[in-house]
Amino acid sequence: MELSDYQAQALGKNLRVSWKDCTEIGRFISGDDLEKAETRLQEVIDKSTPVPYTKFDSDVGHRPGQGSGRYPVKAAKEVLDVVQEAAANAEHQGLNPDNLYVQNVITNQGQEFATPKRHRGRSFKSAHVRVVVEEK
Repeated sequence: MELSDYQAQALGKNLRVSWKDCTEIGRFISGDDLEKAETRLQEVIDKSTPVPYTKFDSDVGHRPGQGSGRYPVKAAKEVLDVVQEAAANAEHQGLNPDNLYVQNVITNQGQEFATPKRHRGRSFKSAHVRVVVEEK
């Protein structure tokens, strides 16, 4: 992915969270100002604002004032870290941090991890998350 001079990105690889949750979080914050995106993610972590689920919404309960939604706290913490890293990268490149917005959030399935046999061989999924911020 080729970036312009007005963009910066950060990449989180093999985060031990659900990539479906990260996809819905990406839809939730995409297009927001950087400060608003960080605030919304913090509200999800505090369980005051649910993330609306639009694609992966089977068996998801409804929340007051909106359709189906959840509070993916663990995934929101990881995505918040990647958003803050992207902001730091943008500032390092000389972009104005007050004029940044989340241009794109790309999520992919990560590597599947297996625990040792003594823990019954349980496997854990992971996600790759790329956040691209752009200056207005």
